[in-house]
Amino acid sequence: MNATPHARRTARPSLRRLARSGTVIGATALLSLGVAGQSWASTPTSHWTTGAPTPVTTLTLPLSVDAAPDAAGIYFAYYTTLESGTRPYAGFQPEPLDANGNHTLQAVFSSFNANATTTDANCQYGADGGAGVSCSVRFAYTPGTMYSLVLQRDYVSGDTTQLMTGDVVETATGAPVAHIGSFGLPAASGRFKASDQGFIEPYLTAGCSQQVTVTYGRPVGTELGVDYTGSLPTVTDPASGSCLSTTSVTTDKGQQVTVTGDSYQPSAG
Repeated sequence: MNATPHARRTARPSLRRLARSGTVIGATALLSLGVAGQSWASTPTSHWTTGAPTPVTTLTLPLSVDAAPDAAGIYFAYYTTLESGTRPYAGFQPEPLDANGNHTLQAVFSSFNANATTTDANCQYGADGGAGVSCSVRFAYTPGTMYSLVLQRDYVSGDTTQLMTGDVVETATGAPVAHIGSFGLPAASGRFKASDQGFIEPYLTAGCSQQVTVTYGRPVGTELGVDYTGSLPTVTDPASGSCLSTTSVTTDKGQQVTVTGDSYQPSAG
């Protein structure tokens, strides 16, 4: 797929690469996502901040999926920018029921840096046919429960490598839920910037026929043992080009956003 087919791609250069690269479920199975040639000029964009005064070593990004079909098609993603300008991506994708009838989410974490390396069983080389590393894991979730992506610059080895890790925890308790994956980047890549953006994308045609409600929690940035908690993210619809529209309301839990595809048809009864 053309790497820069749309005007908004200048702000989100790797928007669809993750969805189309094929992602790893569990340790070994591969899932091919996306439809070749499918594209939208723009999609709803989220804006988030940790409120930290400096770049941070750890990002905690909370989201609950309150109501969603048990099917693939919509990607709730955060992109993050490191001090060097390279941008790891992470997010959640509702998926079909598992073999035990549980609701499932796929968590993803990836880099499109040509110098990225990995030995993690949940990761594979490549992103949209290009360089980089893509990692993912699928886990059973409870609708309405908030889960956090925990992204870390885990350690730096000399002047050559820093390890980036991605995990999922239950937000309220901090209990580990799933390991997404890890990859190495050049040590000069640096820490996460304290604020950034994200997107909500119908990466499959089926996404345009879905309605999904999620709640964004307050992002947290951690640096030198200090946690900085930001404001609730906001979501803005594009002026044109997307099959999605959103409504948003602030609740006691966070910023609740309902995403509705333009071909969504509620079930009768």
